[in-house]
Amino acid sequence: MLNIKHFLHRVQNKIWRLYNHKLPEFLSMLQFRWLLHIASKPLTVNQKSAMVIAPHQDDEVLGCGGLIRLKREQNVSVQIVFITDGAASHAKHPKFQSGEMVPIRKQEALSALSILGVHSEQIHFLDKPDSQLQNLDATKRQQTIEQLAQLLKSFQPGEVYVTHRQDRIKDHEVTYELVQAAIQYSGIEVDILQYPIWILWKSLLFRDLKLHELAYAHRISIHSVQCKKIEALEAYPSQCLPIDAETSAVLKPGFLRRFLVPYEIFFKTASLLSNQ
Repeated sequence: MLNIKHFLHRVQNKIWRLYNHKLPEFLSMLQFRWLLHIASKPLTVNQKSAMVIAPHQDDEVLGCGGLIRLKREQNVSVQIVFITDGAASHAKHPKFQSGEMVPIRKQEALSALSILGVHSEQIHFLDKPDSQLQNLDATKRQQTIEQLAQLLKSFQPGEVYVTHRQDRIKDHEVTYELVQAAIQYSGIEVDILQYPIWILWKSLLFRDLKLHELAYAHRISIHSVQCKKIEALEAYPSQCLPIDAETSAVLKPGFLRRFLVPYEIFFKTASLLSNQ
């Protein structure tokens, strides 16, 4: 009887693992492969200056690391803006409950972006509360919009890259909203490209995106700089590796696998923004 219970328990654990770990990984890669090889159009890296706006330190490399490196190799100006301070990473860990992760993640960001060719003076930290962007009161929200608008007016980028508006993480989705409001507030004209981080992992594209939105998917080849992107990701050990023997990595291997391929996906939806 005990052997049967033990066997059933093992089967239950395997089913749970398949459903909660292997299935999301499989669906994520399936959706990505479909976007990459069937649904997306090729996109060539151009000479337009770019501003990459990331909710957290690591999103810029995950979504745009290859693009950033390609532009910098062509001596195109790239500026990076981090919205939050990254303090919520490992928030339940006894060693990192009081914001000790903030300087760690900032230094990781500086190191990663240096590998991609971005100098520290081109990197901006707005230090908004991590995981709390949706809870900003009206005054702080407007201050954030104005900060972004000032950076946009000062730099005058030709392109803005921002996390997808339905990226399944609140900070990511609110970052998109803040950037859209800041562009309107600044009055500049700029191409907007959304980069997906979590939407391919936490959702089904056909459920969350309309067909006309999927039609704006583009891919760029980062074959020549793939090694640099991987090196930049490795500069984020606090996110990609276990921080101690008792804690697993924030970003799981299955999740990271999609970002190690020699392509990046963007949704070129500037023409839709005025209608939203």
